[in-house]
Amino acid sequence: MIAARPWGLEPGRQQEILRALRFRYFKWDTYACGTCLVLPEVLVLSRQTHEEIVGIVERLHQALTRFERRVRQDPRALGKLGIPPALHGWIAEEEDTPLQFARYDLFPTDDDRWMVSEFNEDVPGGFNEAVGLPELLGDPGDEVQWAGDLRGRFLAALDPYESVGLLYATAYSEDLQHMLILERWLSDVGHHTVLGSPAHLKRRWRRPRILGEPIDAVFRFYPGEWMPRLPNLGTWIRLGARLPMMNPLRHLVRQSKTMFALWRRDGSLDAADRTLVERHCPWTEPFDVQSTPRLRDERARWVLKRAFGRMGDSVVVGALATEREWDETLTEASRAPGEWCMQERFVVRAVRFETGPLFPALGAFVVNGRFAGYYTRAAARPLITHEAYHVATLVQAA
Repeated sequence: MIAARPWGLEPGRQQEILRALRFRYFKWDTYACGTCLVLPEVLVLSRQTHEEIVGIVERLHQALTRFERRVRQDPRALGKLGIPPALHGWIAEEEDTPLQFARYDLFPTDDDRWMVSEFNEDVPGGFNEAVGLPELLGDPGDEVQWAGDLRGRFLAALDPYESVGLLYATAYSEDLQHMLILERWLSDVGHHTVLGSPAHLKRRWRRPRILGEPIDAVFRFYPGEWMPRLPNLGTWIRLGARLPMMNPLRHLVRQSKTMFALWRRDGSLDAADRTLVERHCPWTEPFDVQSTPRLRDERARWVLKRAFGRMGDSVVVGALATEREWDETLTEASRAPGEWCMQERFVVRAVRFETGPLFPALGAFVVNGRFAGYYTRAAARPLITHEAYHVATLVQAA
């Protein structure tokens, strides 16, 4: 069961929270297209629903780990996933470490399931809001509680490493805001941190360094498929396979949306994993130019997606697109079919908010395989993009 309820705060207090979120938690982009994207409402999950979601995401993590191990040394499979060939050797040789910071977005459906349309395993965002809103809103009362400890699990995962490089796409201020909150968390408990671009990695005196500072591990907030563009790719290939990194590059296997198609066809999938995939993951096929007539005839049934893309970019839902938009997407996909996939649409169930019915996606953070907190968004259409609202999430007390 899921339901929404308002913050119940005076407008002045609401503005104080938004200001603190911007300046204390570095969430600068609280507005988009003239609209405040922090909804002054919370989503409340029943205890049973929360426990169900925790079980789903932790089992999915385990199943993904098994699949990743089977395909990471298979160049043909990596190619089908859309992973650049320059990265195949690195992924195959990368040392196994538990470091993982992921977010799985679950959609409630009309047939009472939780569906996951993709796995945010490469550069998942949202942790400024996920920690900031609960801390600013404070004690929610005796009947409900905030779930998870995202900051605590993150710090526990990186505790063995004294010096941590925080690497991001430096051209994007929204990426910097994520790094600044992580820098604060790490510095508060005594870690040395260095902010920079992956292009700043060098090897000096047998140690990896960022901007001249030695590092023991890195947090990568830079899309893995962009790595071949780096001027120091050779340095990364020499060092990256042995450098402790959250997230490891092999998680591109999980990030690729085409993964769903390979996963379902995996003959090594055991009965439990197959049931999990069929229950919570939509039917997906690699895009095939020969399928174009079928996709035109069955537009309402399908969603077209690039193998790699974020925040809803390059995701076109046939039922929401105009005929012209759909045809243009089919033409684009036909030019590079290996970069696209086609996914069967599922029907998302709306939740009634004070502002009207919205379609939610419950983002569940997973750190080193364990549930760590919520980052929920909601939109007026069943498609989550950068314009979706951020909604704080509570769980009924036991």
